[in-house]
Amino acid sequence: MSSEITLSVPVFLPTVTQADITRVLGEYCFIRLDNGDEAFFHNGNWITGADAASHEASIMGLAQRMARAGSKSLRCFDLPVPDDSDWSWDDIVTQLARSAVTRDVRGELTVTCSETTGYGRAVHVCSDPLLSGINSNLWFPLNPAEDWLAGIERVLTINGVAQNVVRLVPLRDCAECSDFKVIYNRKICA
Repeated sequence: MSSEITLSVPVFLPTVTQADITRVLGEYCFIRLDNGDEAFFHNGNWITGADAASHEASIMGLAQRMARAGSKSLRCFDLPVPDDSDWSWDDIVTQLARSAVTRDVRGELTVTCSETTGYGRAVHVCSDPLLSGINSNLWFPLNPAEDWLAGIERVLTINGVAQNVVRLVPLRDCAECSDFKVIYNRKICA
């Protein structure tokens, strides 16, 4: 008869405080999971959510209006559903904050780029409560010498949305404009 001895090594995860969660989520935060579930947080505290399986209405509009009312940008995260079947939103934000202690957290948004003979080159940030403008028609002029990536990065960094832009993914291209998904880094300082 053989006996096996299994030694388990304890895994020490960094402690996550409410201040860590608030720093990562920002003042206003909207999280959508890949199953369609949604949550809205203010100052790191859960406000409300929508259960996609129950066909509850999206809370994205509420989150956008609240951030706009506070004159702040809305941080948005698209995340996978946790592997644990007993997950909670606390588990999700804790893991998000824990990962931010050691690395940059990436964000995504959509922009529309336009180049006209009368007005030159400009970029519009779509669906952002602060950078889209009060009537969702705010355009930022770009230097003709800048490529799209450099110009978009300048607009996002100067407005405090991004530390840097990682890449642009073309979404749609037509004669009047081009749409890009912008993938950017948000630097979280521990």
